[in-house]
Amino acid sequence: MPVAAETLSREIKLGALRLSHNVILSPMAGVTDAPFRRLCARGGSALMGGEMLSSQAINHDNAKTLKLLQFFPDERPLSSQICGSEAGVMAEAARRVEAAGADVIDVNAGCPAPKITRTKSGAALLTDQKRFADILTAVAKAVSVPVTVKIRIGVRENEYLAPALAVLAQECGVAGVIVHARPASHRHSGRPDWAGLAQVVQAVKIPVVGNGGVNTPEDAAGFLKISGCAGVSVGRAAIGDPAIFNRIRHFLATGERLPVATFSDKLDTLSQHVRWAAEFFGERQGLLRLRKLVPYYVAGFPSATQCRARANRIMALKEWDELLNETRQTLT
Repeated sequence: MPVAAETLSREIKLGALRLSHNVILSPMAGVTDAPFRRLCARGGSALMGGEMLSSQAINHDNAKTLKLLQFFPDERPLSSQICGSEAGVMAEAARRVEAAGADVIDVNAGCPAPKITRTKSGAALLTDQKRFADILTAVAKAVSVPVTVKIRIGVRENEYLAPALAVLAQECGVAGVIVHARPASHRHSGRPDWAGLAQVVQAVKIPVVGNGGVNTPEDAAGFLKISGCAGVSVGRAAIGDPAIFNRIRHFLATGERLPVATFSDKLDTLSQHVRWAAEFFGERQGLLRLRKLVPYYVAGFPSATQCRARANRIMALKEWDELLNETRQTLT
């Protein structure tokens, strides 16, 4: 049933930055590098979320990390996410990221991975309000671009830490809060808690963006209608299907569903992804990074198993071209 355009599709204002609409790309480690962000910009995302980077690695000029701070004109506006546990270190990293050209600095306070939380970073900040506030205050004062923070609804189920943290973030000068509407203990599984997210929305005046389980246009509409959040952030559903942003935006604006990406569409996108990855990282490294993403592209293909197996052995663009052409022939 069509939904009213004016109630669901809208601009988001993050400080002085105005996003054209309210469907954005979530940062994903090892995924949202420049080649992937460019695909998502083409696919209609209003903000490209760069993958989480260590503040320590940025400040120590780690070559691999600095490579990930290279941005392209066609992936704007761009948010770059940093993580860490020390306010001074995070502030310096934020200054460097701003100098590299990021339009938004996003602070990660929601990653539940043990290797992150054991350093008092990521989701560990959910239960350390002083450290949380010190970091956000330092980062917000260090840069002139808008600062956002990514948090979880809580650590465990029915534990609503997010409303108080959002209020604290607002007081620290943060321009927007992105809330993964599942507890950290659930990682990426389970239904998002839209009612819990509504508590965050009601607690602050800055924009609250909902995240976690946005896989379809209807999911996005549910987030917006039930929680009242300003927008949604799409993560895993965009892997292999970056055009999902246009489909969600269109649905929110008109209530009509656009056709989903065909197998041929996905092969075209994968072909472009392969070439941009090889150009950006170098042929060998770019193709290695793509291996874990291939299953998302070819899910449901008649030759999916064979395609995945061959992709895991490919080391040259010529072999990729051969595989893509052969895979396309199986679809006719």
